[in-house]
Amino acid sequence: MNVADMMGALGRRWYVLVAGLVIAGLAAFGAWTLVKVEYVRTATQLMLPGSGTIPEDANPFLYVGGLSQAADVLVRKMGSPDVLAAVQDDYPDMEIVITRDPYSSGPVLLISVTSSNDADAADVVEDLLRLTEETLLDVQRTENIAAADRITLVTLTTDDKGVVEQKSRLIAAGAAGAGTVALTLLAIALIDGLARSRAQRRGRSTSAAERRSAGGTTEDAEFDDNTLDADALDGEDELHGDAVSDTAALEEDVDATTDTDVGSDEDAEGAELESGTKKGRPRRAPAASRS
Repeated sequence: MNVADMMGALGRRWYVLVAGLVIAGLAAFGAWTLVKVEYVRTATQLMLPGSGTIPEDANPFLYVGGLSQAADVLVRKMGSPDVLAAVQDDYPDMEIVITRDPYSSGPVLLISVTSSNDADAADVVEDLLRLTEETLLDVQRTENIAAADRITLVTLTTDDKGVVEQKSRLIAAGAAGAGTVALTLLAIALIDGLARSRAQRRGRSTSAAERRSAGGTTEDAEFDDNTLDADALDGEDELHGDAVSDTAALEEDVDATTDTDVGSDEDAEGAELESGTKKGRPRRAPAASRS
């Protein structure tokens, strides 16, 4: 079905289209209502070098440039399932992401928590801030790094209120509405196609009934067609036979005319010979003898 046919079907089945649009709106609203709103809370932490690795009484924020690799190591450690197992077991439906802050060139960690409950998201953020500090301390203890040289973490920012995330609801509502509209268009195409096919069959049935009411059936019509074809063939054969007969008769007439002319010539020559003989002239030989 092309675009023109589809537009015609929409015009003919407008009531189905209206009903489908209403159902699509209800489906989108239902999906929007059923999908819970999500809250996103974030927090950031900055790595600082140990007091034993910088000059005495120096500003530690001026020496954070060499800690980027340490931040990558800590992010990789926090991403392992065994570290986050305790938090994820208590909140299985919560999404936790710990990574380097993409908007900072320094060793800044970004903690992001997504949950349908804002209070739970706040609790998880607090737990993760403590967990990152403990994990970093455990890694340095394992490497027997002196306490004065150990890297520390400082919390830079923490969200006081979760940010409402509507992405999931929008996707669910859009999918429900678009799916219902697509099903509506498919239903319109099927209904219109079936209706047109039924109308065509009804038209053929009406034509057959009219032919039967006129005194003939479809088989009679086919028989009449065959009879007409046979008559036409017979007519052609008769015409051909008449043409052959006329040709033969014409040839016979020509032969008869020729024979008559020859006989007349011979009779004339015989009469002339007899006339010459009677007058004492010598007899001429017939034309066939002379040749």
